[in-house]
Amino acid sequence: MLASPDALDLVAVTTVCGDTRLRSRIAARLLGIGRRERVDVCAGEEVPLLRAANRFVWFGHEGKALPDGPDAQLSEEYGPARIVRAAREVPDLELVAIGPLTNLARALAIDPKLPERVAGLTVMGGHVRSVKLGGKELPYGIDYNLCSDPEATVAVLGAGFRTTLVTADVTLSTWMAPADLARLEAAGPLARAVGAMTRQWTPVQRRLFADWGGPEPDDFAAFLHDPLTVQALIDPASLRFESLRIVPTIAGGILRTIEADIGAEMRVATAVDAPRARAAIVDRLATL
Repeated sequence: MLASPDALDLVAVTTVCGDTRLRSRIAARLLGIGRRERVDVCAGEEVPLLRAANRFVWFGHEGKALPDGPDAQLSEEYGPARIVRAAREVPDLELVAIGPLTNLARALAIDPKLPERVAGLTVMGGHVRSVKLGGKELPYGIDYNLCSDPEATVAVLGAGFRTTLVTADVTLSTWMAPADLARLEAAGPLARAVGAMTRQWTPVQRRLFADWGGPEPDDFAAFLHDPLTVQALIDPASLRFESLRIVPTIAGGILRTIEADIGAEMRVATAVDAPRARAAIVDRLATL
């Protein structure tokens, strides 16, 4: 999605969580296959700000099925520093966070005026009202991105960014079906690469959500958490947003995003037309 040259001008990618150098090599290869070789890819934080390293989960499928191909620019610049530099150099920069917010928290420590320098921040994360899967209500803490490094989340969401939250309330309602995956595998080079790597990820997600009433295997290939978040920035028609006041807080050791009058105003995705979102995302990916 981020490699779509007609959708946006991608400046840089930073990686976070676990082996960020391997994540950077994966991102650089996919960008290279997508003919975005001039995009900087910078490794960032491997562990949370304060919590144990094992808060960041590593499943073992990462990098498997990655095809040969050209690479984008693997930079030695520290990921959070690259965020700060981009914010100072690029007018109206939009930040998109589809992982834990540790890099952004470190960037804020480097430049506390970062929220004033960017046009907005779109975050994949939050559990605001109701997260259901298979009719079953899921508990707080199901949102990995924000809960894995809660101190970073509180720092970033409390910093004053013009924030859009694409919450688990909508992302766990939106997934790719096997027929969509087959379509990617028959499309262009980048779509095929994404398809091959998704094949590695599908059984991991099925195991993770089997006890939570996850989608029927015949209907499920992958949740579209990350693509839906990018879609919110480039083509939000399938999402319904509300302006809500949100307080990020840690309660009982779990990161919560609570609606409260004292909270910061945020644009929050509270509903999704899942078939429409899935079709738009797959249509775009199939062109790559």
